[in-house]
Amino acid sequence: MKPLSPRKGPSPGDIFRNYHYTAETIIELDPGTTSAHPKVAKRRLVSGRARAVDIWDLEDAVRAEVVLEYWGGHVGTSDHKLRVNRGPWIAIPQIEGTPTDPLRYMRNLMGSSAIPIPLEQISLGLNSFEFSCGPQVFHGLTWGIFKIYAFTVRIYYNDSKARPDGRIMLEQENQAIADHPTFEVAVTGATANDAKLEFTSSDVARVDFIGRYTDFNWEGDGVFNQWHYQLEQGQPKHHIGTALQHPFRVRWDTEWIPDQDTPVSIAAFVTDTHGITYMTKAVDVSLQRQQRSIKMYSAQNIPEYFAVRIGNRMTCDIDLPVDPAQTTAARLFLSTWAGGHADSISLNDRQIVERIGRNDFYSYDSIAVDPKILRRGANRFSILSHTVHHSAEINWPGPVLMLAFRKQ
Repeated sequence: MKPLSPRKGPSPGDIFRNYHYTAETIIELDPGTTSAHPKVAKRRLVSGRARAVDIWDLEDAVRAEVVLEYWGGHVGTSDHKLRVNRGPWIAIPQIEGTPTDPLRYMRNLMGSSAIPIPLEQISLGLNSFEFSCGPQVFHGLTWGIFKIYAFTVRIYYNDSKARPDGRIMLEQENQAIADHPTFEVAVTGATANDAKLEFTSSDVARVDFIGRYTDFNWEGDGVFNQWHYQLEQGQPKHHIGTALQHPFRVRWDTEWIPDQDTPVSIAAFVTDTHGITYMTKAVDVSLQRQQRSIKMYSAQNIPEYFAVRIGNRMTCDIDLPVDPAQTTAARLFLSTWAGGHADSISLNDRQIVERIGRNDFYSYDSIAVDPKILRRGANRFSILSHTVHHSAEINWPGPVLMLAFRKQ
């Protein structure tokens, strides 16, 4: 079983409709496990069940995909897969850029990659979705398991589909922007078969603005430069912003967006009151701050099985090729699972926070850091936990430091 080539979700010009499954968290246990762990019997009761999604519009459909919000589960769990309407099993793509097998690393993916589903497997009405996994093949805890918080079935349509139309308002291509710019979408009507339809701004339910640039990997897939947004219960987070009424305008909080060596692409999902979404043409802008600069530095030496409990401490390094004495502020960004079980999160043996995040759930956070504890060269990040319960985990691709500098 090989995964179909994953897409990174919609592209400019795409027309689609989203169908969200958010009824309950899906827990999938390796059906072949013989573990006597007391939690296994409980997990077995809720594992292996099909979930139904009602698909009510396949007219002009051209392709389909499934987007998952999920925790990779016990590290080393193998054979993550799904199937639709009892069809062939399809492998779930994993994280990118790991030095060794991605199954060896903690991971939490929030709608970052779309899994293509053969359109002929989708039918009108209720569709059955099943998920499964295999045994742990690395770092064995004797039973494989992973969780899906929610998933989205996305149906794409051809240009014959009646859909909203809009464009990002920009004075000129590659326009220079400073911090906290405002972006607006002009609703220009609706289109079907190249014919304009009667359509006004009141027919638009929402506009979600997204950007393609380099930033902290909110999606959890290991890719720092991409169209940045998470999905949480099917709704975008950590994107540029959402406008729910005319004028469809948002202000982008760029306080900790790193400087960009290349133009930033801006686009928007324009969704009408019938649930049809059109991704606008992308426009490029140039982020040019006048008084400040933000630099991003990612981690190295990220351990496999980056999880601590019962007095264990684990570390990785963040290399700074600059003098931190020149900074005006610093923040540490990281993705955790069960981070509420930590007892100390430190940089260079200086605790910056006792714990962060939530117990037995994912969290994406940033922590203020005193620049005085940083140094040029390697900076040691560490996490310690004394819990006897679930380990506090650091997800791939590890912590990131953002440093703010004052421009001369």
